[in-house]
Amino acid sequence: MGNTDLIKRCQLGDSGSFSELYHLHRKKALGTAYLIANQKGIAEDIVQESFIECFRKIQTIKNPEAFEAWFYKILVRTGWRMVKKHNYFLLMGDQNLEGLSKTMDLNSELDASETNLMVHEALAQLSLPLKTVVILYYFNDMTIEKISKVLGCFPGTVKSRLYNARIQLHDVLNEDELNMPTANIFFSKRKEYGFDGNA
Repeated sequence: MGNTDLIKRCQLGDSGSFSELYHLHRKKALGTAYLIANQKGIAEDIVQESFIECFRKIQTIKNPEAFEAWFYKILVRTGWRMVKKHNYFLLMGDQNLEGLSKTMDLNSELDASETNLMVHEALAQLSLPLKTVVILYYFNDMTIEKISKVLGCFPGTVKSRLYNARIQLHDVLNEDELNMPTANIFFSKRKEYGFDGNA
């Protein structure tokens, strides 16, 4: 994230640096939380609690360069807990869809309400572990290694979850949706990892 100096100032208790860190990462964190929770209000609560814990524990970071993995570990753990608590595995309503257009800017292809709804409906079919791996990999552009640090699992586990998630997404999307450009978000091959499961 290139925040080494900023993180160090936060660790020294500089309130201005805390504010800068929050505004720098809030939007992406909110987009990630929204994809996990599928509900704007819960996403905002996830982000708020995550930053509170972040600021409370930021002095424990030994390597400032590892901030992203450290922070998203907090956010994912908080998100899973709150989603399970509120049992929000439902499709978005119109109000939530409106909120998405205002808060998300994770991918240039997610620019239409119909597209947003398709993505969320597809992700809603996945379990939290599978959905989270997809979000971190495709929407946050994290590497397999970094995701493994966020989730506290082996890289091979991340690859397996990605592979299984893509198979499930392929099954839940109809033929027209699979032909939409947005479907490439889930089925495009990054150099690091392909649909065949090979790194």
